[in-house]
Amino acid sequence: MADALGYIGVARMAGGIETGEENARALVRSGKAKLLIVAADASPGAKRRAEGYVFETNTPMVETPYQKSQISAISGRPGCSMAAFTNLGLAAGFAAALFAEYGAQYREIAESLGAKQARARRRAKKSGKRRKNA
Repeated sequence: MADALGYIGVARMAGGIETGEENARALVRSGKAKLLIVAADASPGAKRRAEGYVFETNTPMVETPYQKSQISAISGRPGCSMAAFTNLGLAAGFAAALFAEYGAQYREIAESLGAKQARARRRAKKSGKRRKNA
């Protein structure tokens, strides 16, 4: 999948993303969020709150090049300025697609999430907890 915005729709259908400020905050605080995304046209207050949510946590945050209207249309929730991915694979795919579409400013986040995903795969392989192909 090349379109980064499409990952938000796929994650919504798969249950791998929660939209809205309150949901995102709860997921970041609980440690279940893998990536917090903020819309490009989010208010300065919303961006500041998002930075506060991820402060002193291991959750990466990225300001997307997408407007609230675009994120709202794909997620099905009106006025959505932030969302939290709960699925590491989808978060890594979203970041990689952002890097492929928009360039170097998303390189660090894409590499970081890609490395986390690789570590998780190795851990799952060692413990025998990977999914069986049906």
